[in-house]
Amino acid sequence: MRHVARDGNGVRQEPDTGVRAEAVQGGCWERMLASAANLGGSVEDRDRPRFVLALEPVEGAVRAARDTVRAALEDWNRQDVHGDVELITSELVTNAIRLANSVTLVLYLPDDKTAMVEVWDDNPEGPSAPIVDSQAEGGRGLLLVGALSNSWGWRATADGKVTWAQAPAPG
Repeated sequence: MRHVARDGNGVRQEPDTGVRAEAVQGGCWERMLASAANLGGSVEDRDRPRFVLALEPVEGAVRAARDTVRAALEDWNRQDVHGDVELITSELVTNAIRLANSVTLVLYLPDDKTAMVEVWDDNPEGPSAPIVDSQAEGGRGLLLVGALSNSWGWRATADGKVTWAQAPAPG
């Protein structure tokens, strides 16, 4: 099942999964492009490989996001980063769908050595500081994101927040 959209020609939807891959245009992409500029990117980033995936907080959404990221990175010949980027995506999307009604994943390659994962959701509260409890079943996601990325963070938006991570290529 592929959900990758690479151009501005339309929307594909899998009706049973609550997952929609959208053309990269309009408000969501504009919001995400602003973060690329904050990390040293520019309008030229529009020509770099990217996709936007709208997710509903339903069972299977995290897996769909992870599978879509893997497919996109394979299509872009970036197998060098897909394991780390899949895990980062999984953790960020898991956090978002637990507390939000609407989630949008953006994956793009601002340069040949970096993959950016950004997850927008409609919950304005920032992520909680990770609490390490050896008996807890969860609570380590952001620690994993921090360990696998060059940098990560979050910022408030007018209608929620964006949590992001910048994953380097190995070597």
